Amino acid sequence: MSTPGSEPIEGPMRYKSTCGLTPAQTTELIARAWQVHQNRPPDQRYDFVLPFGTAVTLVLLKARHNLAQQLTGDLFGVSQATVSRIWRYLLPLLGQVTALDRARLADALARGTVLVDGTPIPTGNRAGTGTTNFNAKHKKQALGVQVAAFRDGTLADVSVPVRGSRHDSRALDEVGWADQITTARAQRVVAVLADTAYVKHTRLTPRKKTTGIPRSTQDKAWNQHIASLRAPVERAIALLKQWKILSAGYRGRLAELPSIIHMITNLESYRLSR
Repeated sequence: MSTPGSEPIEGPMRYKSTCGLTPAQTTELIARAWQVHQNRPPDQRYDFVLPFGTAVTLVLLKARHNLAQQLTGDLFGVSQATVSRIWRYLLPLLGQVTALDRARLADALARGTVLVDGTPIPTGNRAGTGTTNFNAKHKKQALGVQVAAFRDGTLADVSVPVRGSRHDSRALDEVGWADQITTARAQRVVAVLADTAYVKHTRLTPRKKTTGIPRSTQDKAWNQHIASLRAPVERAIALLKQWKILSAGYRGRLAELPSIIHMITNLESYRLSR
């Protein structure tokens, strides 16, 4: 059984661009994961053929750049089957060891202001899902997630995914965020900033244009103001989707995607907290 070294992988590597984390963050993450791995019963541990730190780096690299398993195996000198086994073993483990670093929607609501927006996670065309996951706005098959951010643009939370055909307003209900927002409002003053898809849940949205009637100066000024307030959540989504597995077209099993979203959300919170 291999042990984690002081460096995640031998040789020079620009970790921030390749794995999304700094060398110090990567080393700490490996140490956390190694401790959990070692504390598992022997029959529940995966017997790594790579050094443990290298295996963690493999998972980060694959998620950051949405690499195919065969290509990942070629880069690390192992088979596609080995990459698959490492990925499935470390995926929930890395999500577990970064869980305490994750912010939640409740944290943003407690501050009095939360920025919300929905975004699709492309899944590629899959015959088995038909139109169930077809996102008409983006014209692609996808699962949809709701993203919450603090006013400074820091990621606050990412919801569980729903079918891509769901409207953002309905998705907010399905993932349970609408109830959390309603409860928070009943207890204290909370401002929710969102686009026109969420008019059911907040009045702080851009004003829609009436057909055939130009927007008034007041409406234009209002929409510019709301857009400037909402910009941080767009930045949070952009940073989240630097993990290309969430933006370049997920090619794996759909059943695994919720766990991947959970892991990457936790990793992004971990990255921002260090």
